[in-house]
Amino acid sequence: MITAIIVATIGWFITAMVLFFNPLVGKIYASEENHPAVKQLPKNASTMGTIALAVLIQCILWAIVYVWVKDALPASAVTRTFLFGTVLFLTKMIPRDIDRLLLTTYPRKRMFIEFAIGAVCCYIPAFSYVYFIH
Repeated sequence: MITAIIVATIGWFITAMVLFFNPLVGKIYASEENHPAVKQLPKNASTMGTIALAVLIQCILWAIVYVWVKDALPASAVTRTFLFGTVLFLTKMIPRDIDRLLLTTYPRKRMFIEFAIGAVCCYIPAFSYVYFIH
């Protein structure tokens, strides 16, 4: 299980960094940096460490959930990955963004970017757990 958590955390972190900090997305994302609902985080190693810790904690918790439900998932690795990734998407992304959409003034462009990248990243832990937790 430890290997699955490490692979999931590193995979998610690297994927998110590539998607957030590429020139196209980075430019759009930065355009709303001064919006009052956006918390300014320093761009340093401490911030990256905090983000990595948050990802690690989520990956640990999701690995526990995966262990609990894996026997109820189909045998096919592809289907299992898709279904568990969809569970993560439905329980993490949808509720969070409904709350932000209805209850905050968070900028819509940033919200869309975070939603899309978060959706992609939900499938990385699912893939890792399917292949490393038996």
